[in-house]
Amino acid sequence: RHRESREELGKKIAKKEKAIIIPPFDDPTIINGQGTAGYEMSLQCNVQKIKPDIALCCCGGGGLISGVSTALLSKFPNLPIYAVEPKDFNDTKLSLEKDKIIEIDITKKSICDALLAAKPGELTFSINKNNLMGGLLVSDEEAMFAMKIAFQYLKIVLEPGGAVALAAAIFNKVDIENKNVLVVASGGNVDKELFQKCLSL
Repeated sequence: RHRESREELGKKIAKKEKAIIIPPFDDPTIINGQGTAGYEMSLQCNVQKIKPDIALCCCGGGGLISGVSTALLSKFPNLPIYAVEPKDFNDTKLSLEKDKIIEIDITKKSICDALLAAKPGELTFSINKNNLMGGLLVSDEEAMFAMKIAFQYLKIVLEPGGAVALAAAIFNKVDIENKNVLVVASGGNVDKELFQKCLSL
């Protein structure tokens, strides 16, 4: 991403191969698909007779959290939901605070490579500004620690971007004391060496 545009490369390949590009987040079909995770969460809460008090979800371009938040709010209308981003890629947090899409400098680096959007999508932001309470930020080190905790106690492998919401809970980025907290932990695409480094923390 620091030398080439993935979007431009994708367009060239799609044109050459006569392929269709599936947008990563700013698309109603993608958002609906992502929303099934929120629907599943609400069903599990219902089965276990749990009323959630807060929800935390990782956020890049905003597709996952816009789908998840829409599904959750349909079942729990007053549920506070927060987007969680890497600290140097806070485009959604800034956009929510300014009530308009803010584009950030993406020349910085983060191990949370699935979340490194320069700005929220037009469609995703139009949903998220109505659905979300705000944004929370975590460091790469906090995400790595959350990956370790997820494996050690939950027996799941998380990629860095998929661990940021769990990191926000672990490091008290918002008050969760005595609350039922829904945490979206998504994605297990992690480099072996990086994962070994996390486990050794």
